[in-house]
Amino acid sequence: MSLTRRLDRAVGLPAAYRLVDAALVGLLVAALAVCYATGMAPTGVAAVALAAFGLEFGVSRVVTDGLLRGLELADEAPPRLRRIAAEMAAELGVAEPSVVVDRESAGGMNVLGDGDRTVLVAAAPLAERLADAALRAVVAHELAHRSLGHLHRVPLRAAVTHTVGLAAFWLVALRHLPPQVAAVAGGVFLVAGVARSNDINFLLYVLASAGVVVLVQALAARASRLEECHADDVAVAATSATDFCTGLYAVGALGDADDAVAGGSPFGARRTRLERLTAEHPSIESRLARYGHVPDEVAEGAGVERPADD
Repeated sequence: MSLTRRLDRAVGLPAAYRLVDAALVGLLVAALAVCYATGMAPTGVAAVALAAFGLEFGVSRVVTDGLLRGLELADEAPPRLRRIAAEMAAELGVAEPSVVVDRESAGGMNVLGDGDRTVLVAAAPLAERLADAALRAVVAHELAHRSLGHLHRVPLRAAVTHTVGLAAFWLVALRHLPPQVAAVAGGVFLVAGVARSNDINFLLYVLASAGVVVLVQALAARASRLEECHADDVAVAATSATDFCTGLYAVGALGDADDAVAGGSPFGARRTRLERLTAEHPSIESRLARYGHVPDEVAEGAGVERPADD
């Protein structure tokens, strides 16, 4: 049984991901304490935390604002999708989202939030191919993240990872360098961490922290996986297990790296070892199993071609 399943059974989903977040806070405090104990000045300790959190939140805000401005030029969603989004928003008690269609995405769906504004972004293939019932369930899953407050925790976990990683970098190398050089190197580390979608940046981020950031990311990923399961449960309660599993499978089969429903590497059998450790979404197989389904049972109803096994 996976750690995600064990935590779910032991304390329930909301308590489980809050416990993981508490553990991350504990790591944050320990990392800053270690920096101080090994010779970093109090102002340096404060600067480490402020820089990590400020950079992550600043970049996240800029990216979100840019995406929202770009979506103003996107194609308006078809009436069917707008109607479904409005119905599910009312059922979940969230503000009715603006709904747009992304013609460039292969099959993803995402929800973006900026204060009181919510925007649901659906890939054209997904909006066109999914039947109403499955589409309702997928929309419900994304809006559930908004109703449960999950969107605000993502940059917090990333900032904790940056801080703990920078503390490890300090212990390994920075404390032995002149202060000015250490400050520049620390800044480069943080920039690489925030822009870690680039393979070179990610490699620098991992190596400089002696691999510590991977372990922190794995812990943060557990919280995210538990949140995904919580959103799954809300979607199932609002629709049905079969409808949700069908929609989830369809999203995963269409595949999109930026998808927020199934994740960038949705099928467990295809995940690399690193993805198994740090993926923020449980595998589709495990998510279906929570509701007594297997991929073969929902593949036909999903209305998409089944992915070939690699």
